[in-house]
Amino acid sequence: MKTMMTFKEFQDKWEAMPVYGNAFLLIDSAHHIDINIGYEELNQKTLLIRKSGQVPELPSSKSIAASNYQFADGTWVLCFRLIQSDNEEVFLRFCWDMIESSREVSENIIDFIIARYLKWQRLMECKRPNILPAARQKGLMGELMFLAECTKTMGAQKALESWCGPEGADQDFIYDGTWTEVKATTMASAKISISSLEQLDIDIDGSLMVYRLDKTTASDNFGFTLTEQVQNTSALFTGNLKCQELFELRLFQYGYKDMPEYGKQKYRFCGAEEYRVDVTFPRLTKGNIAYQITSARYSIDLASIAVFRK
Repeated sequence: MKTMMTFKEFQDKWEAMPVYGNAFLLIDSAHHIDINIGYEELNQKTLLIRKSGQVPELPSSKSIAASNYQFADGTWVLCFRLIQSDNEEVFLRFCWDMIESSREVSENIIDFIIARYLKWQRLMECKRPNILPAARQKGLMGELMFLAECTKTMGAQKALESWCGPEGADQDFIYDGTWTEVKATTMASAKISISSLEQLDIDIDGSLMVYRLDKTTASDNFGFTLTEQVQNTSALFTGNLKCQELFELRLFQYGYKDMPEYGKQKYRFCGAEEYRVDVTFPRLTKGNIAYQITSARYSIDLASIAVFRK
């Protein structure tokens, strides 16, 4: 089978195409399915999958129109069309991920494609700020620290595949029948915030990883910026094209872009704590609150859960 196509190669293929309505290019003859890129009506970028068969009606969004229809010869096609041009960068990442993530899928591949599309829907509807808020920047640093630790115990590719929070999963990392939710807070903080009922609502035992990060001065030799943290983590995947591309995709899904602003503020690592989360751990779930409550955000006092510390 043909080796994977980088995102840059994919971009170049699309940019080289003339902008004609209903003109399509087969993206890779070695792929299991007939995936095409091109332009449909109104010169809108479109990902078209031929011989898809008839599928259940798919929801469209403000950014993408999803459709499933027949050609005159009876062939069914599955079509994803960009209808909101300011989301083009997200759409291109979506298309590239659809192609590459399905490359090694040989059974029920259309079901896989549909499930992948539904995962991307939420991301495409989110307004993406130019600069991540400070709390989210710190959260990314914590997740990158944990990702680096995972590469030591499970290898680069498995570690990256377990990092599913940026894809919209309720937990940051899911792997080997367990999971880890990562939090980043200050050295002096006595509590952590849980952002939803779903975040700790899972039947299998997992863990809560808390990283202590404090702002420090630019002259602190022990300090590091988010840019440096990204670069150091990226270096773990040097020489592995698949892992490098997957790492870049996860950063994009998180909302991170390489910008000078992320290289200004330094942070110092002040320690980390891991807590076991099992059936006795104090948490709010949909099963232990009134059914009238559909969402909640709450805080957990860290001193009170010391008994769960690993």
